[in-house]
Amino acid sequence: MKSRVNALPVIAILVYAFLWLPVVILVLFSFSGNKFGIRWEGFTLRWYLELLQNVAAKGALKRSLFIALVTTVVTTVGGTLSAYGLFKFRFRGKGLLRLTILLPIVLPYIVTGAALLTFFTRVARIPLGYPSIIIAHITFSLPLTVFVVLARMQRIDWTLEAAAMDLGADRVTTFTKVIGPLLLPGIIASAVLVFPWSFNDFVITYFVAGVGSTTLPIYIFSQLRYGVSPVINTIGTIFVGVTAISLLLGGSLLGEESPFK
Repeated sequence: MKSRVNALPVIAILVYAFLWLPVVILVLFSFSGNKFGIRWEGFTLRWYLELLQNVAAKGALKRSLFIALVTTVVTTVGGTLSAYGLFKFRFRGKGLLRLTILLPIVLPYIVTGAALLTFFTRVARIPLGYPSIIIAHITFSLPLTVFVVLARMQRIDWTLEAAAMDLGADRVTTFTKVIGPLLLPGIIASAVLVFPWSFNDFVITYFVAGVGSTTLPIYIFSQLRYGVSPVINTIGTIFVGVTAISLLLGGSLLGEESPFK
């Protein structure tokens, strides 16, 4: 038993090394002087400066940030209201509706992407571009927000809602002044998860993107056909940075309520 206990720290270190070593190598080689990005040849910021001068990469980055921001705002508002409705109201087919909301998460992304492409081009006649990408991202992000906020609702003392309404507050005031602040940790947590999820998505975006709407993941994929370069490592480092900043910002806003602590 003692040997098993002593082995636990070693196993933990190996697991974390497996998770983080590729990321650390990616970040390190984004500062390497080797133009092929495969061997360390001294520290340089050359590739970051080249990226700043790369019009296509900067455009793709701006598009990804814009799409992720819009998706996060719409999903956070819509998902919170949907979760509130699912939690508070009883109606026929409620269990079935919960299962249907889960579908975009459990289905393979390639299936979701193909289905959305068919819907946009054959049924809704929505042009491929910003609208199709944002709708697609909302489709697979909304379930995440709904279930994160629902989990938070399970921890709320709902007698406070009844007390507020007994004191004369209407349903809207009760939600915005009492329930809303209590839900805030769950809402922020869902937004923190949705933003990098949308920013990093490649598979579904690849299906529904049109001319002039190339996002950063699609740009990386197009450049990989010419081999791995330090610029690709640099863009990968930006992805890591955006995700890390999102998590740190969410954790600082949540304080002691942070699920990331």
